[in-house]
Amino acid sequence: MAKTLWNDNLSVGVNVIDDQHKMLLKHLAELSEAVESHHGPGEIATTLDFLVDYTDFHFGTEEKHMKANDYPEFEQHLAMHNQFKTTLSNLGEDFQEEGATPALAEAINNLLINWFIKHIEAVDQKLGVFFREKGVVLEEEA
Repeated sequence: MAKTLWNDNLSVGVNVIDDQHKMLLKHLAELSEAVESHHGPGEIATTLDFLVDYTDFHFGTEEKHMKANDYPEFEQHLAMHNQFKTTLSNLGEDFQEEGATPALAEAINNLLINWFIKHIEAVDQKLGVFFREKGVVLEEEA
């Protein structure tokens, strides 16, 4: 069972974003556990593929609403999203080339999980305040 990374201190106060963060953190923890436990390459690849797709979906949700509401820090936030997506892609390439190595497990924990949690705590918290102050209501997206 993957460790739970979510806690209420990570809530940005926007249900759709919080739910998406919970989903990403759940799958990041599952990926970390799968690599550390040397699960089969198929399971790891499936989890990586899900993370790539869901990261695009989640970041797309935030970016669409930031742009639509003239979020003043949109460009900086977008650059951070792109950095995370590049890191995720690079780790996927490392897995394809080298398999489930201890270095990959450490990179997942340090470069993905820690980055994402810090991003939520610092950057997405400010976005949540902005949305709440503007009265922005996000609907669940398919």
